Amino acid sequence: MFKELFLKFAALLLIVVPAPGFAQPPSEVDEQSLLSAFASYSDLRIVSVRQNLEILASTVEAQSGKWEKMKPLLSGYQKSDGGLIVWFLRPDGTYYTVDKGLMDVKLSDRSYFPALMKGETITGALVVSKSTGQRSAIIAIPMKMGNSVVGAIGVSLFLDKFAEQVDSTLSLRPDASFFAIAPNGQTTLHKKTERHFLDPRELGSETLKKATNEILVNQSGSTSYQFDNAIKKAVYRTSPLTGWKFVLTYSVAK
Repeated sequence: MFKELFLKFAALLLIVVPAPGFAQPPSEVDEQSLLSAFASYSDLRIVSVRQNLEILASTVEAQSGKWEKMKPLLSGYQKSDGGLIVWFLRPDGTYYTVDKGLMDVKLSDRSYFPALMKGETITGALVVSKSTGQRSAIIAIPMKMGNSVVGAIGVSLFLDKFAEQVDSTLSLRPDASFFAIAPNGQTTLHKKTERHFLDPRELGSETLKKATNEILVNQSGSTSYQFDNAIKKAVYRTSPLTGWKFVLTYSVAK
């Protein structure tokens, strides 16, 4: 449902904001409209997953704390999406996935684990999935009995698939690109998925390093840098949901 609604929004956007030609710099309206589409799609995707987890966590099956009872529900949700895996976590760090059942590793060493076990919802923590090896964003909902956390239901959202969905929706011109970075500078989404989890400041361009630092300290704005043998202009804004910086870039004439 979320994807269908957003695709309708994106189609309207393309009607209202024509795609600029390769040699013609986009207007500020074009820039901000496409940046808004990128940020909105990404945040809505994460919110949709979180809402589905909240519903699952509230069911009798999940509240039982028994894997075999909740597995059919979690499996059904995973099959309906295709871009994630669903898991159930116990307070001791052991966990089950829909595909593999009880795992022989724990999640208690994850940076988000203490906060999750204190009852906090996790939205967008970055990991390499232990069960799939894929670069993922974590969304997880704690499950409580009284004041105690008795487990959590979570999702590992595959970032490569996520970026492909963004790319398909935006349909950017050839010289344009997008990326998003976490508050620590780590790339969370990129049109070129091989750059996921890289820090742009470590890619050898001093101007890109300077621009990235500027993006990280400001809520929104525009900047420029030189990279890939081209001068790039970037417009950016901050997600209030994850703190990620969403960035839209395109080449400008030298």
